[in-house]
Amino acid sequence: MRSEDMRIVYELDTFRFSQAWEEIVHLIKEQGFPLGGYKLNEEESLDLEQIGRRLDPDRTKAFNLQGHGLEFESGCVRNSHLDFLQVQSDSETTLPWDDCAAKFIGSPHFVMAWVADTEYEFWQNAEDLLHYTSRGKPYEHLPQKSNELPYPLERTIIDISANPGRTIFREGYFEVVGSLMWLGEPFWKLAGTEKSKVQNTDWLSISKPLPSVLRIEAYPKNFTTDVGEEGKLQRKLRSLLFNVS
Repeated sequence: MRSEDMRIVYELDTFRFSQAWEEIVHLIKEQGFPLGGYKLNEEESLDLEQIGRRLDPDRTKAFNLQGHGLEFESGCVRNSHLDFLQVQSDSETTLPWDDCAAKFIGSPHFVMAWVADTEYEFWQNAEDLLHYTSRGKPYEHLPQKSNELPYPLERTIIDISANPGRTIFREGYFEVVGSLMWLGEPFWKLAGTEKSKVQNTDWLSISKPLPSVLRIEAYPKNFTTDVGEEGKLQRKLRSLLFNVS
């Protein structure tokens, strides 16, 4: 197994910590994980009850919870007008992503969610040459460009603009594709995409876990390469959802 993550996006200032915390605790219990031994915001090891008492349900917006191969992180990106919740499992841990999604996509302010292979996602979006040199990973064969900042900040970076797995912040959503995605009602207006066009696509597996949410599956496992069938599907899906290549 490889590390995976799910990112769930909401309209800005609509993420409700108290409800999300309840669902996180339910998920941990349902999947049989221990109730103790978690770090909140990288502090000392605590059990879930202690953590629940420390967090103010009315004021908490951003938090990071880690333990037993799981990580939950929430926050907001004000420049892009969105809130997010990220759920990650390491290579030794498996989460049933449909069950996980069901806990967090019921809000009318839910925009989108997707599951990704974390390593593939990282390298598809790695622009800094230090990512490569620090890991002894060759990059000479990759397209490069200037970051277009003025001297002395100007430097060479990897050009990821043609990567089918790239992630781009947009106004209220992410321009990104995953082999498994959920799209809420606000997504269609934000992305300017016709819902009916996606629903009538014959190369996707489409269902509606909720009346307002479309679940689309383009491939039976996470994308892990940008070439071959997977590369073609990512480009095709990106074109369908965002009208770009």
